[in-house]
Amino acid sequence: MVKVAADSDLKARVDSAADPAAVVLIAHDAGHSFSAATWSRHARE
Repeated sequence: MVKVAADSDLKARVDSAADPAAVVLIAHDAGHSFSAATWSRHARE
């Protein structure tokens, strides 16, 4: 999330993602690995 906050292009991509699975794909492209469930859990916090 820190990287997303620091990068406006990345933030726009994450904000426009259709669902948690799309966020996971964006993260994988950026070199990070986590599941849709992990993202959903973090997004609720």
